[in-house]
Amino acid sequence: MAYTKRYYLRLSVLTLAVLLLISTSVAACANRQEEPEPEPPPLQEEEYIPIPAEPPERMPLFELPPSFLERIAEKYARNSDTVGWLYVPNTSIDDVVVHYPHDENEFYLRRNFERRTSMSGVYFADFRNTFDGTAAGLSRNTVIYGHSLDWDDDPDAPYFDQLKRFLDEDFARENPYIFFSVAGEDLVWEVFSVYYATRFLPYNLPDFTDAGFIDILDQIKKRSQFIYDVDVGLDDKILTLSTCTYIFTPGVFPNNYRFVISARLMEEGADLPLTAELVRNPTPHEP
Repeated sequence: MAYTKRYYLRLSVLTLAVLLLISTSVAACANRQEEPEPEPPPLQEEEYIPIPAEPPERMPLFELPPSFLERIAEKYARNSDTVGWLYVPNTSIDDVVVHYPHDENEFYLRRNFERRTSMSGVYFADFRNTFDGTAAGLSRNTVIYGHSLDWDDDPDAPYFDQLKRFLDEDFARENPYIFFSVAGEDLVWEVFSVYYATRFLPYNLPDFTDAGFIDILDQIKKRSQFIYDVDVGLDDKILTLSTCTYIFTPGVFPNNYRFVISARLMEEGADLPLTAELVRNPTPHEP
């Protein structure tokens, strides 16, 4: 077959076109391999929703002792002067309280629960206090006396000498409550003052006017060896534990000085933190 010039011309043009197309494709592929990948578009910023913090753990609460009402009833059956039960944790103070309203605190001063002569006596309430078996029937200030028999104020001696353990800051912090219950109610009292006084300070009056109550609370707090984070006001009832001390008059008995702890009545069902919030008072008032 004879090929004309036109045929060869067409073949040349076609071949050139194919070669050009292949060249362009190869160049395009090469360019694509060398070019960097395009950056992805920025993500849309999401609205910030804070994760709620978990509530703080509840502070451990004080575990209440068993009820004292049965003990009070048993003691009352033996001595009708029984008005309550006093318990101070981490001491040996865990006993009946009696009340003889017919003299000025003399009857039980040197008598025990059986009304027999005794130097150590028994825990007894001030003769002016009132009791009807309820918290409502208590005086504004319930005062309980007990003996301290060690002339060195040894906090390991028996009876109310052990109240002097509250002079130790760690002990005071770890023992924020006193338990004095009456015939019909178990009661909890929160310590707010640990102090020295003389018998001339009217800290042991059962009842005050409003102005007198505010004044004695102020004096009690200023004398305290520790500053307690406890609010006490006109609507409160308080408990006062009073005993002798010999640090101001070594070896002298009797004397006019007293060691005292004051506590306020807690509302029924109130939370009872495990420890007291307190700091040492740098300048407690002198007795």
